[in-house]
Amino acid sequence: MGSKRQQDSALLGALFSKRGQLISRQELARAADLSRNDLEPRLAPYVEAGYPIEFHPQGGISLQEPPDIWCAEEIVGRCPVRKNSPVPAWDPVLLAETSSTNDVARDHARKGARGGFVVAASRQTLGRGRLGRDWESPPNRGLYVSLLLRPDLPTAEAGKLTILSSLAAVDAVETVSGLRPGIKWPNDLVVKKRKLGGVLIETERKSSRLVFAVIGIGLNVRQESSDFSPEVRALANSLFLATGRLHRRADLLVALLQAFELRLGQPFAKAREAWEASSLTLGQRVTLTTLRGRKHGQAVGLDESGALLLRGDSGEVETVTAGDMQAC
Repeated sequence: MGSKRQQDSALLGALFSKRGQLISRQELARAADLSRNDLEPRLAPYVEAGYPIEFHPQGGISLQEPPDIWCAEEIVGRCPVRKNSPVPAWDPVLLAETSSTNDVARDHARKGARGGFVVAASRQTLGRGRLGRDWESPPNRGLYVSLLLRPDLPTAEAGKLTILSSLAAVDAVETVSGLRPGIKWPNDLVVKKRKLGGVLIETERKSSRLVFAVIGIGLNVRQESSDFSPEVRALANSLFLATGRLHRRADLLVALLQAFELRLGQPFAKAREAWEASSLTLGQRVTLTTLRGRKHGQAVGLDESGALLLRGDSGEVETVTAGDMQAC
């Protein structure tokens, strides 16, 4: 018999796997390793929290379409451990508010948290993007999440994580909404020429290898135009603005974790091919601002480590691992 959390997670996982359908009490009890008499008491707190769980006179139980709420047991139950998975079981912590999910994940990593730790928040007060830019994180509107990984990677191949992360985020958005965003190198997700989300990866290294990587992902999910500040309103998009539909953040988080697990288990060459197919950058003439100054050229591909290949005006191709990009 598992722990109470494991049993509750299995119970919610079974209900979500057949959302909208009537499931027999015997099937649910077997899935969660519980007696049939235990089902209603175990589900009562989730009903109180707002999950539309119905107990039918003929003995079955069903879950109707839930509102935009979440709990750790739902996420765990919908992301079961798979055989030979490259990621240990996901261990989510869901917060009402925090300064930055990346900061929380990094602090846990330094205290020994294992790979697979996940922290998501309904609001960030100090959310940030690349190059120290602010990331607007209004409450209950976006998905603000950080994943802790302990990949067996040399520091020279850390760029692979940016490619895999942005690709997993694209996969998740497509799974939930049907839209497939384009990727602007290195980490922006774009829909209809407006930014839908971004990735911020922070690593800790020892010698020539990664100790851990914190992968922060911000996705605009339920924002209306008025939720964005005037400074970014014309540049930002959300799934609601792009589709006219409100999506559950929990559904997007589940899809994201599942996509991460899939992409991490693939050969990088396959992920690189998929990233290139989604890229808005390749083939474009661009200007890159790096720590070493500005570079001009055409973005032509990715190398085996995930770095961008830039063909300069002389025809020489060089690799770029970081920078701020603008189209020429």
